[in-house]
Amino acid sequence: MGRIDTIDRRTDVVLLLFGYQSEIHGVTRLQKLLFLIEQETEFFQQYGEAVAFEFAPYKMGPFSEHVYEEIEFLDALGAITTDSTGDRRLFTLTPKGEKIAAEVESQLEPPYREELRELVDAYGELPLTELLEYVYSEYPTYTTESEIIEDLDVRS
Repeated sequence: MGRIDTIDRRTDVVLLLFGYQSEIHGVTRLQKLLFLIEQETEFFQQYGEAVAFEFAPYKMGPFSEHVYEEIEFLDALGAITTDSTGDRRLFTLTPKGEKIAAEVESQLEPPYREELRELVDAYGELPLTELLEYVYSEYPTYTTESEIIEDLDVRS
């Protein structure tokens, strides 16, 4: 694989996220964290459409099919492992993935590194229900297809 010299793909964004939180419990959490990167960071404003996941309202709020494509690609690449227990999946960055994520991060300007780290620190370890309630409360236009909104404490 050639040297990474720019942040120019959705894959780079997923690797950056995993670089700051080496394991992520569940695809719903992964979807919401990537959604928040798009909604709440200057990083996304800088890199824009090249890294956009094109989220749309769905059963659990904001959803992008591209997230599944990236999971499959990174798993096939050996950058992450995917373990399933019941209906939950655990995604873990591998040593190979750590190396790639570090190289991607090295191409990122320090203010964006800090911004992404702060976002992961703020939302990455929240209980899933709290994360969903936050996303639903702050971004109600993405809840129109939700099948779980009645189960959440969402402010109008």
